[in-house]
Amino acid sequence: MKRFGLHRYAVFVAVCTLLVIISGAAVTSSRDQARQALLHNVHIAVAVADAILIAGLVRLHTRAGWSVLAIAVADALVGGTLHAFLAAVLFAALAAIALFASPHAPETVEDYGWPSLRFLSAAAAVLVAVQVAFGAGFRHGVVSVMPHLLGALVVALFIMIVGAFVTHQFPTHATLRPLAVRFMTITGIQVFLGLAVFLMRLMNMAGTLAFLAASVAHVAAGNLIFAVSVMLALEIRRCVRPRVPA
Repeated sequence: MKRFGLHRYAVFVAVCTLLVIISGAAVTSSRDQARQALLHNVHIAVAVADAILIAGLVRLHTRAGWSVLAIAVADALVGGTLHAFLAAVLFAALAAIALFASPHAPETVEDYGWPSLRFLSAAAAVLVAVQVAFGAGFRHGVVSVMPHLLGALVVALFIMIVGAFVTHQFPTHATLRPLAVRFMTITGIQVFLGLAVFLMRLMNMAGTLAFLAASVAHVAAGNLIFAVSVMLALEIRRCVRPRVPA
Protein backbone atom coordinates (compact mmCIF):
# COMPACT_ATOMS: atom_id res chain seq x y z
CA MET A 1 0.00 0.00 0.00
CA LYS A 2 2.86 2.37 0.78
CA ARG A 3 4.37 1.69 -2.66
CA PHE A 4 1.02 2.29 -4.38
CA GLY A 5 0.58 5.49 -2.39
CA LEU A 6 4.02 6.70 -3.45
CA HIS A 7 3.15 5.92 -7.09
CA ARG A 8 -0.07 7.92 -7.00
CA TYR A 9 1.52 10.80 -5.11
CA ALA A 10 4.50 10.95 -7.49
CA VAL A 11 2.14 11.03 -10.48
CA PHE A 12 0.19 13.88 -8.88
CA VAL A 13 3.35 15.87 -8.10
CA ALA A 14 4.68 15.26 -11.62
CA VAL A 15 1.45 16.67 -13.10
CA CYS A 16 1.75 19.72 -10.83
CA THR A 17 5.38 20.16 -11.92
CA LEU A 18 4.30 20.06 -15.55
CA LEU A 19 1.82 22.85 -14.73
CA VAL A 20 4.72 24.87 -13.30
CA ILE A 21 6.64 24.32 -16.54
CA ILE A 22 3.60 25.30 -18.62
CA SER A 23 3.07 28.51 -16.64
CA GLY A 24 6.77 29.36 -16.94
CA ALA A 25 6.66 28.79 -20.70
CA ALA A 26 3.64 31.06 -20.89
CA VAL A 27 5.65 33.83 -19.19
CA THR A 28 8.59 33.60 -21.60
CA SER A 29 6.32 33.23 -24.66
CA SER A 30 3.98 36.14 -23.88
CA ARG A 31 4.63 39.49 -25.57
CA ASP A 32 1.96 41.45 -23.67
CA GLN A 33 3.42 43.03 -20.52
CA ALA A 34 0.17 43.00 -18.51
CA ARG A 35 -0.48 39.37 -19.42
CA GLN A 36 3.14 38.50 -18.70
CA ALA A 37 2.93 40.01 -15.22
CA LEU A 38 -0.23 38.05 -14.46
CA LEU A 39 1.27 34.82 -15.77
CA HIS A 40 4.43 35.42 -13.73
CA ASN A 41 2.36 35.65 -10.54
CA VAL A 42 0.52 32.45 -11.47
CA HIS A 43 3.87 30.77 -12.15
CA ILE A 44 5.22 31.75 -8.73
CA ALA A 45 2.07 30.58 -6.93
CA VAL A 46 2.01 27.21 -8.70
CA ALA A 47 5.76 26.76 -8.13
CA VAL A 48 5.39 27.37 -4.37
CA ALA A 49 2.54 24.87 -4.14
CA ASP A 50 4.57 22.36 -6.13
CA ALA A 51 7.59 22.80 -3.84
CA ILE A 52 5.41 21.98 -0.83
CA LEU A 53 4.15 18.84 -2.56
CA ILE A 54 7.70 17.82 -3.46
CA ALA A 55 8.72 18.21 0.18
CA GLY A 56 5.99 15.70 0.99
CA LEU A 57 7.92 13.06 -0.98
CA VAL A 58 10.54 13.04 1.76
CA ARG A 59 8.01 11.37 4.09
CA LEU A 60 7.03 8.74 1.52
CA HIS A 61 10.47 7.99 0.09
CA THR A 62 13.34 9.63 1.93
CA ARG A 63 16.13 9.14 -0.61
CA ALA A 64 14.09 9.97 -3.72
CA GLY A 65 12.31 12.76 -1.85
CA TRP A 66 15.54 14.50 -0.86
CA SER A 67 16.93 14.10 -4.38
CA VAL A 68 14.01 15.79 -6.14
CA LEU A 69 13.79 18.41 -3.39
CA ALA A 70 17.45 19.27 -4.01
CA ILE A 71 16.73 19.67 -7.74
CA ALA A 72 13.70 21.85 -6.95
CA VAL A 73 15.72 24.10 -4.64
CA ALA A 74 18.51 24.44 -7.21
CA ASP A 75 15.91 25.25 -9.86
CA ALA A 76 14.44 27.99 -7.65
CA LEU A 77 17.85 29.58 -7.07
CA VAL A 78 18.88 29.92 -10.71
CA GLY A 79 17.30 31.68 -13.65
CA GLY A 80 17.15 31.71 -17.42
CA THR A 81 18.14 28.66 -19.43
CA LEU A 82 19.38 26.64 -16.44
CA HIS A 83 16.10 27.28 -14.61
CA ALA A 84 14.08 25.89 -17.53
CA PHE A 85 16.39 22.91 -17.98
CA LEU A 86 16.37 21.96 -14.28
CA ALA A 87 12.56 22.10 -14.36
CA ALA A 88 12.64 19.49 -17.15
CA VAL A 89 15.07 17.36 -15.11
CA LEU A 90 12.79 17.65 -12.07
CA PHE A 91 9.76 16.56 -14.08
CA ALA A 92 11.65 13.59 -15.53
CA ALA A 93 12.86 12.58 -12.05
CA LEU A 94 9.32 12.62 -10.69
CA ALA A 95 8.12 10.56 -13.65
CA ALA A 96 10.89 8.03 -12.94
CA ILE A 97 9.85 7.79 -9.28
CA ALA A 98 6.26 7.16 -10.34
CA LEU A 99 7.45 4.45 -12.74
CA PHE A 100 9.53 2.58 -10.17
CA ALA A 101 6.84 2.91 -7.51
CA SER A 102 4.27 1.31 -9.81
CA PRO A 103 2.64 -1.76 -8.21
CA HIS A 104 3.18 -3.80 -11.38
CA ALA A 105 6.10 -6.24 -11.25
CA PRO A 106 8.70 -5.76 -14.03
CA GLU A 107 8.53 -8.28 -16.89
CA THR A 108 12.06 -9.46 -17.66
CA VAL A 109 13.05 -10.16 -21.28
CA GLU A 110 16.29 -10.67 -23.20
CA ASP A 111 17.81 -8.17 -25.62
CA TYR A 112 18.21 -9.27 -29.22
CA GLY A 113 21.88 -8.35 -28.95
CA TRP A 114 22.50 -5.66 -31.56
CA PRO A 115 21.89 -2.81 -31.55
CA SER A 116 21.78 -2.74 -27.76
CA LEU A 117 18.51 -1.30 -26.53
CA ARG A 118 20.25 -0.13 -23.38
CA PHE A 119 22.64 1.96 -25.46
CA LEU A 120 19.97 3.23 -27.86
CA SER A 121 17.56 4.29 -25.11
CA ALA A 122 20.29 5.99 -23.07
CA ALA A 123 21.54 7.82 -26.17
CA ALA A 124 17.98 8.93 -26.95
CA ALA A 125 17.56 10.37 -23.44
CA VAL A 126 20.84 12.30 -23.77
CA LEU A 127 19.89 13.65 -27.19
CA VAL A 128 16.48 14.76 -25.94
CA ALA A 129 18.13 16.45 -22.94
CA VAL A 130 20.41 18.41 -25.29
CA GLN A 131 17.43 19.35 -27.45
CA VAL A 132 15.48 20.55 -24.41
CA ALA A 133 18.51 22.64 -23.38
CA PHE A 134 18.71 24.19 -26.88
CA GLY A 135 15.01 25.04 -26.72
CA ALA A 136 15.37 26.65 -23.30
CA GLY A 137 18.42 28.56 -24.51
CA PHE A 138 16.53 29.90 -27.51
CA ARG A 139 13.53 31.01 -25.42
CA HIS A 140 15.88 32.93 -23.11
CA GLY A 141 17.92 34.44 -25.94
CA VAL A 142 21.13 32.51 -25.26
CA VAL A 143 21.37 30.63 -28.56
CA SER A 144 19.86 31.07 -32.01
CA VAL A 145 17.01 28.95 -33.30
CA MET A 146 19.19 26.98 -35.74
CA PRO A 147 20.74 24.50 -33.25
CA HIS A 148 17.24 23.72 -31.97
CA LEU A 149 15.83 23.30 -35.50
CA LEU A 150 18.66 21.09 -36.73
CA GLY A 151 18.67 19.11 -33.52
CA ALA A 152 14.93 18.49 -33.85
CA LEU A 153 15.42 16.60 -37.11
CA VAL A 154 18.18 14.39 -35.69
CA VAL A 155 16.43 13.71 -32.39
CA ALA A 156 13.03 12.98 -33.96
CA LEU A 157 14.59 10.48 -36.37
CA PHE A 158 16.56 8.79 -33.57
CA ILE A 159 13.44 8.54 -31.38
CA MET A 160 11.51 6.87 -34.20
CA ILE A 161 14.34 4.37 -34.66
CA VAL A 162 14.46 3.55 -30.94
CA GLY A 163 10.68 3.26 -30.75
CA ALA A 164 10.59 0.98 -33.79
CA PHE A 165 13.24 -1.32 -32.33
CA VAL A 166 11.44 -1.59 -28.98
CA THR A 167 7.99 -2.24 -30.45
CA HIS A 168 9.42 -4.76 -32.94
CA GLN A 169 11.42 -6.72 -30.38
CA PHE A 170 8.82 -6.68 -27.60
CA PRO A 171 5.37 -6.17 -29.21
CA THR A 172 3.48 -7.56 -26.21
CA HIS A 173 5.56 -6.24 -23.32
CA ALA A 174 3.34 -4.62 -20.69
CA THR A 175 5.45 -1.49 -20.13
CA LEU A 176 8.10 -1.22 -22.85
CA ARG A 177 5.73 -1.18 -25.81
CA PRO A 178 3.36 1.48 -24.36
CA LEU A 179 6.32 3.69 -23.43
CA ALA A 180 7.82 3.32 -26.92
CA VAL A 181 4.48 4.14 -28.57
CA ARG A 182 4.07 7.24 -26.39
CA PHE A 183 7.66 8.21 -27.18
CA MET A 184 6.97 8.17 -30.92
CA THR A 185 3.47 9.66 -30.71
CA ILE A 186 4.42 12.69 -28.60
CA THR A 187 7.45 13.24 -30.83
CA GLY A 188 5.21 13.36 -33.90
CA ILE A 189 2.98 15.91 -32.20
CA GLN A 190 6.05 17.88 -31.11
CA VAL A 191 7.38 18.12 -34.67
CA PHE A 192 4.03 19.54 -35.79
CA LEU A 193 3.95 22.04 -32.89
CA GLY A 194 7.53 23.12 -33.54
CA LEU A 195 6.78 23.75 -37.20
CA ALA A 196 3.66 25.73 -36.26
CA VAL A 197 5.60 27.93 -33.82
CA PHE A 198 8.37 28.53 -36.38
CA LEU A 199 5.89 29.52 -39.11
CA MET A 200 4.03 31.83 -36.72
CA ARG A 201 7.30 33.61 -35.96
CA LEU A 202 7.95 34.07 -39.68
CA MET A 203 4.44 35.52 -40.10
CA ASN A 204 4.96 37.97 -37.19
CA MET A 205 2.29 36.28 -35.07
CA ALA A 206 4.44 36.14 -31.92
CA GLY A 207 2.08 38.47 -30.04
CA THR A 208 -1.09 36.47 -30.68
CA LEU A 209 -2.87 34.07 -28.35
CA ALA A 210 -2.53 31.36 -31.01
CA PHE A 211 1.25 31.69 -30.86
CA LEU A 212 1.19 31.66 -27.06
CA ALA A 213 -0.87 28.47 -27.01
CA ALA A 214 1.29 26.73 -29.63
CA SER A 215 4.53 27.79 -27.94
CA VAL A 216 3.40 26.60 -24.51
CA ALA A 217 2.18 23.30 -25.98
CA HIS A 218 5.56 22.90 -27.71
CA VAL A 219 7.42 23.33 -24.42
CA ALA A 220 5.07 20.97 -22.60
CA ALA A 221 5.48 18.31 -25.28
CA GLY A 222 9.26 18.68 -25.15
CA ASN A 223 9.25 18.07 -21.41
CA LEU A 224 6.96 15.08 -21.82
CA ILE A 225 9.31 13.59 -24.43
CA PHE A 226 12.27 14.04 -22.09
CA ALA A 227 10.39 12.38 -19.21
CA VAL A 228 9.31 9.45 -21.40
CA SER A 229 12.87 9.07 -22.74
CA VAL A 230 14.19 8.76 -19.18
CA MET A 231 11.40 6.36 -18.20
CA LEU A 232 12.02 4.18 -21.26
CA ALA A 233 15.78 4.07 -20.67
CA LEU A 234 15.29 3.12 -17.02
CA GLU A 235 12.63 0.53 -17.80
CA ILE A 236 14.85 -1.08 -20.45
CA ARG A 237 17.69 -1.20 -17.95
CA ARG A 238 15.38 -2.82 -15.41
CA CYS A 239 13.56 -5.27 -17.68
CA VAL A 240 15.87 -6.09 -20.58
CA ARG A 241 18.77 -8.45 -19.85
CA PRO A 242 21.83 -8.05 -22.09
CA ARG A 243 22.11 -10.98 -24.47
CA VAL A 244 24.77 -13.50 -23.46
CA PRO A 245 27.01 -14.47 -26.42
CA ALA A 246 26.64 -18.12 -27.42
